[in-house]
Amino acid sequence: MIRVLKAREMAYADENTIKLTGIDSIVLMENAGRTASEIILNRYRDKNRFTIVAGSGNNGGDGLVIARYLLKAGKDVKVFVLSSSKEKLSPDNLKNFEIFELFDGKILLTTEEKLIKLRNGVKWADVVIDAVFGTGFVPPVKGYREKAIDVINKYGKEVVAVDIPSGLSADTGKVEGLHVKADITITFAFPKLCHILYPACEFCGDVYVVDISIDEKYVSEIHRYIIEAESLKLPQRKKNSHKYTYGHVLVIGGSRGKTGAVIMASKSATVSGAGLVTAVIPESLDTILEQSLIEEMTIPVNEEDGKFGKNSIKQIRDIIKNGKFSSIVIGMGMSVNRWTQRLVEEILKIKKPIVIDADGLNNLSLIENFEDKLRRRKQPTILTPHIGEMARLIRKDTGYVLDNIEEVAIDFSTKTNSYVVLKSARTLISTPDGKVFFSIFGNEGMATAGTGDVLAGILGAMINRLQPEDAVLTGVSLHGLSGDFAVRYVGKESLKATDLITYIKDAYSYLDELKVRRKEFSFYRKIKVL
Repeated sequence: MIRVLKAREMAYADENTIKLTGIDSIVLMENAGRTASEIILNRYRDKNRFTIVAGSGNNGGDGLVIARYLLKAGKDVKVFVLSSSKEKLSPDNLKNFEIFELFDGKILLTTEEKLIKLRNGVKWADVVIDAVFGTGFVPPVKGYREKAIDVINKYGKEVVAVDIPSGLSADTGKVEGLHVKADITITFAFPKLCHILYPACEFCGDVYVVDISIDEKYVSEIHRYIIEAESLKLPQRKKNSHKYTYGHVLVIGGSRGKTGAVIMASKSATVSGAGLVTAVIPESLDTILEQSLIEEMTIPVNEEDGKFGKNSIKQIRDIIKNGKFSSIVIGMGMSVNRWTQRLVEEILKIKKPIVIDADGLNNLSLIENFEDKLRRRKQPTILTPHIGEMARLIRKDTGYVLDNIEEVAIDFSTKTNSYVVLKSARTLISTPDGKVFFSIFGNEGMATAGTGDVLAGILGAMINRLQPEDAVLTGVSLHGLSGDFAVRYVGKESLKATDLITYIKDAYSYLDELKVRRKEFSFYRKIKVL
């Protein structure tokens, strides 16, 4: 898995690599500029005119190294440094300023009065390289540098950002004030949160992560990752096996008008590899499910007005006690009332892995001391909230969750001993031991009813086949990848949740091929590690 860092974590790794490993800061800057220039020259091999817009700090120094390598490669290079004097440059920036001049490179120290020349240089260029602000910058941009960024955005034909697009914060997906809109971003050692979280990541373009000799032992305590397809563990089938070898998933949900949720969760569990799947539903829904489910079984139970009622609870307890179920998925379409609340509370007592989704989460949030009940469970518990459901669970508003998404998820997971799959534009997974994983699989076409039900079914199957953490990572990835395959064939506007079920097989095949060939496939990837 690829670690993702915040600005202070990257600064700590930089500082300790320099102080304790003995690699000088000027060497790290040289490594950064050289590797970035290789990517630029490869990607823009047919382009000849390059303009570098550099700041006065070390990010600007990286830009000056890039300028030197482009100059050596025979490219036409113009450099603008946003500073009134050389004395205001950082030491490493100044050093590379002087080196560039020794190579007969021309640099214009640029203040507000000279922005007209910057505009002409940007308009002249085939490619503009943004090296104004680095990971340590705190938005918003102020003064004439804001005008410089506006010039880049207005007139830049192709824009390359060094480390992060200037004006963004490395630590968040939020956007505040003016910022560079890049076609590609070349970042050093590790991706940062702005490269993967929306809406900031939309302004990063394709992200390249390059090694510059940062010592990884100084980030060994950081447990924030991007899921890599190559690192996922897949369930395996044995020749000497039977259906119970692969788990029996019990799906509990549904109410009048909400039968589709249970159908999709059940079918996705089957397609994901479960040996058996049984759906427990209110009895008046059974005819509908019998007509829709072929491989899956159904067990109807007593109801009250098309919903689980008081008598349902004991029936379901007995079904679980007398059945050979290996995992339980609960919540899809079940509605919220005092009896569904009681049912969820009873399911928490069952000593089996549980996936709680949708109305299961809404019922859970109403249970007194539900956090303690979750924490005392000995078997894995997976919760799959969207932002609104997470807000109800922690009794905050959605804005608070969005602004503190990582902290909210980790705090909840560690306090309740549960795995949280927090569904948003980027799905975040937090674990009971404090790890965080971001999935970059999936697309905006999946923002449609039922896709969460499909995910719940996948996770219900995976938890029987893999260790809990691996089950969640692989299940979330299969879900996102199935959406990525589906959108290629049906398009973003027409994508339906049931399309995901159809393409789970393609997601599996893709991951299987990666394991065999160890090759990076890139139709979905926006982040490339070099």
